[in-house]
Amino acid sequence: MAKATVLALGLLVALATGIAPAQQGPRVPLVQDDTTDPDAAEIFKQVTARGIKPHDIHRVYANAPKLQRRTFAMAEAIRYDATVSRADRELIILRAAQHMHGEYQFRQHRRMAISCGMTVAQVEALSRWRESDLFGERQRAVLAYADGMVSAEGVSDATFATMTRFFNAKEIVELTMTAAFYSGSAQITRALGLQPEKEEDGYGKC
Repeated sequence: MAKATVLALGLLVALATGIAPAQQGPRVPLVQDDTTDPDAAEIFKQVTARGIKPHDIHRVYANAPKLQRRTFAMAEAIRYDATVSRADRELIILRAAQHMHGEYQFRQHRRMAISCGMTVAQVEALSRWRESDLFGERQRAVLAYADGMVSAEGVSDATFATMTRFFNAKEIVELTMTAAFYSGSAQITRALGLQPEKEEDGYGKC
């Protein structure tokens, strides 16, 4: 099929459904390794030191290098400095990403969540967790909290009370900040047109 025909069909679908055609790549430049900006270069250096190449999200954020550096610091703090269990953090990240349609974040953290103890079946059942028997009470408390955070009504007193059965104040704040951070990250990647990377290209370990 000719390219012009494909584009025309895509436009017709967009007009009929109100859904814009998917972006084919980032809407802003991908900053490269030879950047002369010291903040961006430092982030690339830290990522490379882990044995992986900088991801597209690093290269997109590097267009605003000073904000990128502080955002990276927050992500590092969530990963390495939080006291609540990594399994609980990965669970709330996946649910937050689902709510924000953050396919980029979901694909990156799916593998990490599984390495932290979640099963493939649990990951696949996240969108219908209320009807599933695959999640324990602690996990269900986290998922209900994540759902409440994005609801029009907010987190109910009952939902919060359930969280206090399993987590102390510090852990609840950590989980809240984690969900909010990755919700925001999902909005950024969607707005800037980042396409999900292969799971095997991610960090991948608990």
